[in-house]
Amino acid sequence: MSAQQRRRRLQDDEDEDMQHSPPPSPGDVDEDGDERVGEAGQRDETSQLIKNLVRYALACEYSRAPIRREGIREKVLGSNGREFKRVFAGAQKQLRATFGMEMVELPTKDRNLMTTEQKRKAAKTQSQKEASSNAYVLTSILPEEYTTPAIIAPSKVESADGEASYIALYTTIIAIITLSGGELSDPRLRRHLSRLNAAENMPSMNPHDEIAPSEKTEAVLQRMVKQGYLVRVTESRSAGDDDATTWHVGPRGKVEVDKEAIAAFVRTVYGGSSDELEAKLQASLKIRDRKPGVPGAVEEEAADRPADGDPGPSTRRGTRRRETEAEDEESE
Repeated sequence: MSAQQRRRRLQDDEDEDMQHSPPPSPGDVDEDGDERVGEAGQRDETSQLIKNLVRYALACEYSRAPIRREGIREKVLGSNGREFKRVFAGAQKQLRATFGMEMVELPTKDRNLMTTEQKRKAAKTQSQKEASSNAYVLTSILPEEYTTPAIIAPSKVESADGEASYIALYTTIIAIITLSGGELSDPRLRRHLSRLNAAENMPSMNPHDEIAPSEKTEAVLQRMVKQGYLVRVTESRSAGDDDATTWHVGPRGKVEVDKEAIAAFVRTVYGGSSDELEAKLQASLKIRDRKPGVPGAVEEEAADRPADGDPGPSTRRGTRRRETEAEDEESE
């Protein structure tokens, strides 16, 4: 048999062996040392789940709806519920790297604002674990110098001007409530709105709409309650007396318009900062006095930042402020 015939027969034998060989199992590894087939498939599935969670988070934020854990399990994870931490951490990395945002857990509802029935339910379900709202919102992590209106304009949900007006309104109301001790009676809120010429009507989400350039104030306040910026508490009184209504800051309002943002808002209204103003802000908001020459260096107590795999309340601002304080101490 010639050498050419032997090579041809060897090639035919190899082809026959490949035809009869079983398909590779998830645990097989090829000659080049590539990763296992099962692991590659799992990695691709996790990557797709991460992308789906990013889309879901952006969609919720567009409508100002909270990103709820049960919504993530139902609409994103499906039968992969055990992958929550891994998918959440991956989505956080993509949101930070691509969009400059991250998911932040909303604070739990204040027990003082619960009805009697809600308090009973909370007592029955209370566990020894730390209370968690299991709901998140997206917040920006961009450095302060990149968060000016010239760089980040209001979103165009319906109208940029309408969005800007809406943000200004709920920021103003949240600041008034917070500076009033965290609670504001309905008559006092109405007086403040009257001074703003918003007692009856407020700008609509599209003030350029000739048919409906404005909305009823009550409708706008109700939207703020629904979206979590405000909480309205009504206490029933005895017969013959009017019900007492008070206004409080809601979970989303506490995250989006925190004490640092309120202090910056007040400084803008007053046209700058002064020793007297800073002293009043420190007394009202319980914040550290701002260091001269350090823009926006307002201090709040904050816990350590949780790991990506353990989603929890964001302490990004607290971390940045602690770094600023450390630099100030070193310079002294």
